Amino acid sequence: MNAGKVSAVMTANPITVSPQTPFKDIAQLLTGNGISAVGVVDKTGALVGVVSEADLLPHLWEERKPRWRDRRLARKATACVAKDLMTSPAVTIDVEATLAAAAAQFAHSGMRRLFVLRNGKVAGVVSRRDLVAVFTRGDSDLEREVSERVLRDQLGLGPDRVRIEVRAGIVTVVGRVERRSDIDPVTRLIQELSGVVEVRNRLDYVWNDVA
Repeated sequence: MNAGKVSAVMTANPITVSPQTPFKDIAQLLTGNGISAVGVVDKTGALVGVVSEADLLPHLWEERKPRWRDRRLARKATACVAKDLMTSPAVTIDVEATLAAAAAQFAHSGMRRLFVLRNGKVAGVVSRRDLVAVFTRGDSDLEREVSERVLRDQLGLGPDRVRIEVRAGIVTVVGRVERRSDIDPVTRLIQELSGVVEVRNRLDYVWNDVA
């Protein structure tokens, strides 16, 4: 599992409902499971919408058919099943997307959660809190992954050539590589790891193979 992908931080197999699931059942699922939304899937398993707490709140309006410009909200005030309550289309992200892509999606959409798809079907759900949580990762754990997984296994660089230091999620890389073109992959691969706040690449090189 790639630590820099959405699949590493999502909640797998989230609760979903059918388009005909009653209002009360949805309310019970949300409160009973401590979640803020459920996905709505059709008979083929495709995600057709999302019902969140916000979609249920119009039922508490004193006037069930307020003179709002937004007819969609007015309709939800009297909706009884998921297909009339849901927000559609759902904002989604692919299971193989990077955490950086997920962060950008959150910023662009303003959503609190994204349903995660694998081959078009619901595989999980990821929240903004899930992304923030990756930065609580310990420096020693991160340093070990950078040294072993990235430098040694992926790039074939031992401590005799490249050394790292991790403080508060900031990874500093020093040493010397054979070619100048070997430097950028070090930064890119480290940035893909969860918990990395910044990469300070101070590598030198023996010869310049970049035009």
